[in-house]
Amino acid sequence: MRRRLPLLVLLVFLPACSAVTAPPSLTAAERARLAAARLELTLGVGQHRASWPREDLVAALAQRRLFLRVDRLEAFGEPPDLVATVQAFGNPDHTLPVVTFLTLGIVPTVAKGHDGVRVTLAAPATRRTLEIVIDQKDLTIIGWGGAVLLGSEEWVRAGVYNGRMFDRIASELAARAEAIETLPIVLR
Repeated sequence: MRRRLPLLVLLVFLPACSAVTAPPSLTAAERARLAAARLELTLGVGQHRASWPREDLVAALAQRRLFLRVDRLEAFGEPPDLVATVQAFGNPDHTLPVVTFLTLGIVPTVAKGHDGVRVTLAAPATRRTLEIVIDQKDLTIIGWGGAVLLGSEEWVRAGVYNGRMFDRIASELAARAEAIETLPIVLR
């Protein structure tokens, strides 16, 4: 049993030994622009087939305080100024890491992928929309080689990937703040 324990530990932790290329971190200028941007609008985020894109968007935008209020659409008593739909898309080219598992992570599995998030803001009063798309080609390495790459800024664990993606969305929203403010204005 004692001989098998290290093997069992390796097999349990092998999936954690992976890294994926992520969208770049926000620059100092992007962080400053995001911190300075304030929209005097409320934003309701509509439902998605999977709950995580909506929850991640609500959390990212609420944390940044870009809007007066950001919440799930059904949480609003009165209609919000803007309604957002979020769509996560991707085309992973991941193969099963059979060789990686058989070699206990020594021989890595390398896979290319294509992921992104599309956020569409719509003003119910005017029916005008604005779309923001963050598109990312990524590379995933499963095995001990992936764990070594985690020291680099470009490589992250899968859980950090979504955070960076939604930071990019928030930054793009801040960059387009003037256009967003005009969405609910009714022109006569």
